[in-house]
Amino acid sequence: MKRFAANLWVAASVAILIILLAPLTAGAQSITDTPNRLRLDITQLNPRTVTSTSNTLTITGTVTNVGDRRISELQVRLELGEKLGTERQVRSAMSGTPATAVSSTKFLDLDPGTLEPGQSSQLNVTVRLDGSAGGLRIGSTGVYPLLVNVNGTPAYGGQARLAAMSLLLPVAGSPGKTTAPPPGQPARVTMLWPIADTRPRIVAAPFNGKVVLGDDVLAEELRPGGRLDALVSAASSVRDDPQLSRSLCYAVDPDLLDTVDAMSRGYEIRTARGNIPGGGTEVARTWLTALRGLVANQCVVQLPYADADLSALAGVRGGDLMNYALNTAQRVQQIIGTQPLPGVLWAAGPLDSAALSSLPGNGIRTLITDPADLSGNEDGGVTVNGTTLRAQPTDSLVSTGLAGAPGRSGSAASTPPDDPAISTQNGLAALVYRGLTGGGGPVLVAPPHRWSAPENELSQLLGSLGELINRRALTPVALPQLLGSAPGGSATMNYTAEDVAAATPAPVTDSMSSVEATMADLRTAMAVDPAAQIDPDQLLIPLRYALVRNCSTAWQRGGNAAGVSAADTRAQLDALLGQVTVDTPAVPISLASGSAPLPVFLNNALPVQVAVRITLNNSNGLRTGDIGDQLLPAGLGANRKITIPAEALRAGRFSITVALSTPGGTQLGNPARFELRSNQYGVVTLVLTIAGGVALVLLSGRQIYRRIRARNQS
Repeated sequence: MKRFAANLWVAASVAILIILLAPLTAGAQSITDTPNRLRLDITQLNPRTVTSTSNTLTITGTVTNVGDRRISELQVRLELGEKLGTERQVRSAMSGTPATAVSSTKFLDLDPGTLEPGQSSQLNVTVRLDGSAGGLRIGSTGVYPLLVNVNGTPAYGGQARLAAMSLLLPVAGSPGKTTAPPPGQPARVTMLWPIADTRPRIVAAPFNGKVVLGDDVLAEELRPGGRLDALVSAASSVRDDPQLSRSLCYAVDPDLLDTVDAMSRGYEIRTARGNIPGGGTEVARTWLTALRGLVANQCVVQLPYADADLSALAGVRGGDLMNYALNTAQRVQQIIGTQPLPGVLWAAGPLDSAALSSLPGNGIRTLITDPADLSGNEDGGVTVNGTTLRAQPTDSLVSTGLAGAPGRSGSAASTPPDDPAISTQNGLAALVYRGLTGGGGPVLVAPPHRWSAPENELSQLLGSLGELINRRALTPVALPQLLGSAPGGSATMNYTAEDVAAATPAPVTDSMSSVEATMADLRTAMAVDPAAQIDPDQLLIPLRYALVRNCSTAWQRGGNAAGVSAADTRAQLDALLGQVTVDTPAVPISLASGSAPLPVFLNNALPVQVAVRITLNNSNGLRTGDIGDQLLPAGLGANRKITIPAEALRAGRFSITVALSTPGGTQLGNPARFELRSNQYGVVTLVLTIAGGVALVLLSGRQIYRRIRARNQS
């Protein structure tokens, strides 16, 4: 037993010693085992595409200590993997998992090489591409995985890889070698350029009033340097390139256009202390002017209003709201001066059968979609089974690169593939891959609807696309020409259980159905006022678009944002209903006689006529005559007096509640409490009382007479 205990003590001591010495003897640790201590930001990669004239590769950026301890011995090196020969390999490299290096540079010291928490160091690496000592070796044209690897030694730890960025390096020509000839049949390329907000902003849009936004973030995105300004500015910089411009088609969200247009006329921001003036009126006007110049005489397609979840929208009251999500071409042309391609829609995600069935009835003939949403498709356009719709698949490889592949490495130290510096580079590399493989097939590039990338990244991408077109590696094709070819097959749209789970929540669509039903009833109670001449539908259109915003796919990113949006819509409806009211008397009403009429003052602040029904509740002490529905003229304020025939059933003080509703039962405003004082009975009540008294006297007299007669007989 003593020997066993001694051996156990020795084994435990050795294990502890190994654990203590491991950081001192180990090399660079695996990236997946490293906590988040450094952040690597790449600001420049030059060239973005290697050609035969490229001698060097330069990478600049910053390395920041985001941990809680000092990091020393900071070094960086570049590692190049094998050329990617298949589309599957390209997709795998896009996931962010580092590839095995076949060529790498020496580790270079950063300056400064030691960083305290919060400090940054400049990264500036220039390496040769001819395979010489300290450089990278590129054998032939193609797409290569490139890893930027930063090592360091944190206090109380060993040397490890603390930051990494994995991206694709396209090589259109081997350095120092003869430029490869373009493919005999270059791939045809068309690029969608999305201009949409990251989420809906409008929380209230009163008729003839200033629109109210939930925040003023959109103003920052419209300003120079903002996300939306970058999209317009980068595209405007290539506006004079006829070949590149021919390949671009601008996809606009009508909700964004409505919002910016409203901002340009003055708007308010909702805060906890009330609404305040918005600060982006001038920048909204400037941005709209720039957008109009960009899209003039250019290809434009529309996104669903607010990038709505059409499958959820189609299920609200039989799809009543689909028209407002899809038939927005006239409004788009009114704001930016360019008519979108008729019948073409770029929706987000797959659609269920109800949504697909409703598209043709709303003028949609062509649906741009991700090929992953289709099964049984051929190359190019296909007919969606069971419909007359044409589905035009986008190029999944390029689009995945621009969006950032989902299957990324789980390391906190690795820059994710959807980082703008990586995603635009990977998208460009996928375009080069398509250009090198040729085939002449359509390459419809579809970035994320809510694309977010700095202007310099967008400009670099467009410039590189222009170079590929000029070298005839790609052939520019206008979207109408691409969509003009006959469908090459048929396919079924996949709408899976995952899509159902990600859709707009049922409580939100139930609330939307309730609001839509109330609006339908309110519309039946409205009529054009001869003096105001306002179409009642104009009052309800902002609410219908608010309902569409409730289904925005922007809300699918988590939280209860869709529920908050639905609550805002309900609040807008309540505000509209609250403009038809009944006054609460300031003092008790004294009935001059038992049958005096009851005066009621009604307000209609709406610019249309409204039919109302008056209901008296808790009126046990009062009998009223037939009131009948009342038609209130527009905007008469408190000038409409209604007298209700009334008769007090008892003397004294009592109260009743007067409520207004539409003839269909929708409550208008808040009920008013009337305090009544009556000193007399009504005529009928008085007659009945007297008659009752006389009957009582007669009965009493008859009883007395019987008693006297009985006594006399005895």
